[in-house]
Amino acid sequence: MTLRDVLLVLHIAGAGTWLGANVVQAIVPPLAARTGAATLSSWYRVTAGLSTRLYMPAAILILVTGILMVLDSDVYGFGDVFVNIGFGMIVIGAVLGIVIFGPGGEKAAAALESGDEREIRTEVGKVTRWGVIDTVLFLFTITAMVLRLD
Repeated sequence: MTLRDVLLVLHIAGAGTWLGANVVQAIVPPLAARTGAATLSSWYRVTAGLSTRLYMPAAILILVTGILMVLDSDVYGFGDVFVNIGFGMIVIGAVLGIVIFGPGGEKAAAALESGDEREIRTEVGKVTRWGVIDTVLFLFTITAMVLRLD
């Protein structure tokens, strides 16, 4: 097993973590809502914490292994389109985590706890919409990596 193989396995594990967490976050809220607002509120508080406890480590792993794979490569470089798409996705993910998902999860939880239906729709809708956008962009990034878009 070469260094590239180890880095690629870790890179894919980080990407799998990010994508898998996105899928879970799309599936759990409707299930949690069936058991009541308190459960759903707790879910949104947990997801707010995922920004720093799950997504950030996964993104750092993806970033570091990606950089090391490029540095180890005689074929690919930092000027390649697919590499720059990957860097862009890391930035987008970080911004969304800091600006939308962390605060949005807390706001959704607070709205659920207060019973403010308008605020619930606003905050849950915002988190959901941006979650879909993040997932679509991440799937595009995975596609760019697999196809090595240039």
